[in-house]
Formats: sequence, C-alpha cells, structure tokens
Amino acid sequence: MRVRPAFVFLVGLFVGLSAAVAAPPFGSFGGKAGGGNSGAGILPLFGWALDDDGVSAVDIVVDGVVVGRAHYGRTRPGVSAQFPGFPDSAAPGFAFQLDTTHYLNGLHTVAARVVSQSGEVATLKSRTFEFLNLSHNLAPFGTVEFPSHQAELRGNCNLADPARRFSVISGYALDAGIDDDDHGVGYVELLIDRALWANTNTDCRFSTVEGGLSDCYGLRRLDIERFFPALRDSPHSGFRFVLDVGFLMTGVGYAPGAHTLLVRAGDVANQVRNIHELKVTFTCDEDEGNEESFGEVRRPRPGNLYGGTIVVDGWALDWEGVDRVFIIVDGTEVGEAARGFADAKVTPLYPGYPDSAFPGFRFSLDTTALANGSHELEALVRDDLGNDTYIGKRSIVVANP
Repeated sequence: MRVRPAFVFLVGLFVGLSAAVAAPPFGSFGGKAGGGNSGAGILPLFGWALDDDGVSAVDIVVDGVVVGRAHYGRTRPGVSAQFPGFPDSAAPGFAFQLDTTHYLNGLHTVAARVVSQSGEVATLKSRTFEFLNLSHNLAPFGTVEFPSHQAELRGNCNLADPARRFSVISGYALDAGIDDDDHGVGYVELLIDRALWANTNTDCRFSTVEGGLSDCYGLRRLDIERFFPALRDSPHSGFRFVLDVGFLMTGVGYAPGAHTLLVRAGDVANQVRNIHELKVTFTCDEDEGNEESFGEVRRPRPGNLYGGTIVVDGWALDWEGVDRVFIIVDGTEVGEAARGFADAKVTPLYPGYPDSAFPGFRFSLDTTALANGSHELEALVRDDLGNDTYIGKRSIVVANP
C-alpha cells in the first residue's frame, strides 16, 4: 500500500513535537527524616526525583524562596526497582539539612524544586512544618564516626616499652542557635564508663606520635560544611581523641573487657548533650598474639561493568607491618600491587602502625585476560612475619567487546 506524503508529514510532525516536549521531572518530597511536622534547629529533609533527561539539581524552597541546594545522588532501592532505566535511577535520592533558626517560629511551607538537565522545572508536593526554636531546645549534636560500635581497642600493656599503641575516637559536633551568644560548640568531652577522661578545652595538644592534634575540637571537616553550610562551626567541626589503651589498663586500672565510651558536647551557652555512646573492648597485645591485617579495596566498585585495563586500589595495615599485597581473581593470584601511597583519611585513624603514613596500594588489572562475566576479586595482605590475610572481597562483571 502506498503511503500518502501528507500522512508521512503528519506522523513526522507528531514525533518531532513529542521529542521536543519531554515529560517534566517527577518524584516525592518525603519531608522530615524520621517523620513529624515540626522541628527545631537542624531539620533533616529527604526525598527522591527522576527525569527522562536526568536531574541537574534539587533546590529546597521555604515560603517560596530557594534556600539551598540538596545533595542529590543517594540510593533508594525501592525507587530504583520501580523506575528502572532513567538516567539517575541507581541513586535518585536527595537530602538537605535545613537550619530553621533563620526563621520566625510558626508555620512554614517547605518544598523541593527539581531541575532537569534540559532545564525543565517541577516543584514536588510541599509540606507544612512548625518551627519551634527556643534556646533550651538547641543543644549540640553530632556523632562518633570512628571506631564502630563493639570495636576492639588493643594496647601495649608493657609500660616499659616506649613503642606505644594508640586508639582514635573521632567524629564531628555542631550547634545551632537563635542568638549570637548561643550559637556554636564550646567544648567536646570523652568519658570512659561515665567518668570524664578528656576535655578539648583543657587537654588539646599536638603529638607527632599520636598522629597530630589529640583530644581536640576544631579539626577541618569540609565534607561536613557541605551538609551544614549555615552553621558557623561546620568547616572545623571535627573532634579527635586519642587513647593509650595499654596505659589505661596497666597504669590507670581499667580492666580488660567491655567498656563504654561516651562523647558529649557543650555549646557556648553551657547547654550539654550526649551525642554518641558506643561499647568497646579493651585488650592487651601481649594476650592476643599476631594480629591479622586489615584494610579495604576501594576500586573497582561492585555492580559495574568493566573492560580493558582497570585500576584496583585501596589500603592495608598490619601492626606487624605490611610486606606485600597480592591481587587475587577467582582464587588465582594475578599480580602484586604497588604500595606506599598516601591516604589522608586512613592515616589519622591509625597512628603508630608501621605503614600508616603511606597505607595505599594500587594495581592495574588487564580484564582482557579474563572471560566476560562475573568474577571475584580480593586482596591478600602478607605481613612482615609472613602471615596472610584476605581483605576487600567483591564481585565485578567483565564485559569486553
């Protein structure tokens, strides 16, 4: 059958118009993390957004005025499963920390405005919150990021040995306020089994053997500033305490075993809050023998497709010292990684380890030598005493043409 030119023209016009008028961004503004419709100080907001052209930005709007840009790119597995195939469906979530102290108490309308890569704009359904800021409600907040709950803290219990072993407790603390004289962190304290051990105002010091500033507040945290740009302390909101666990047990009298570490912070108006508590275990090196190596494989990331030559990197430490790092694929050694790379995130957490100044390793893996499909990759660390430890196992998918 012969197709008429007029019909072809109309079909082409319809297709062209459909392509030009793409669907607007869509999503859901979830409101306050944890639920509720009121808050004081920092109000954590969340939601998700997608667009067929990709999401360029998500802005938070309060009473019709844009107040800041949310951090877009957080995982939301449920959304990803429901809307596969969109440019950002792997990580469609967003989050924003709204400082409510800049507004009068009362009801306020908060919304999320989504901007696509092609410039389309859509405002997600707004929510109404009541801001309830009073000075006594605005105590400091924060968290301990290292070590993890139930961590084992080992120490050298032989006090005659000058080679000490240190354990780091680090995190961040912030404070919001409605008055200039009630805005900001005044001090941070570390308590052991509810007894005060260190205060950042009286015990802060610089110690090379302890890895830098110890028992101090005000360490640079530009990553925290990204999330809390409105708070004056956010660029230097980090704290770091350093414990000699061997001295605590042998010199002070703390028993081996379970103990409670508590970090509390006070603001400049002397309001105090316990910001994090964790259980840890104290042990002596002399009682444990050789210690396993530990570390992390950072790249390649699991779940991605890889081809050609890729970089395998990460870090490894061992109290007895790291001798070599081998890369293992499907149970077979494929090569030895180069070592001696700096890692600014790892070094301050592990002072005293033989390789803590340069714990990084790196290896170039030729995936063309592997069959296409799924493979298991891991690193094997050999310490200076010849003991081997596997770290960082992960699955990768090779897809060479």
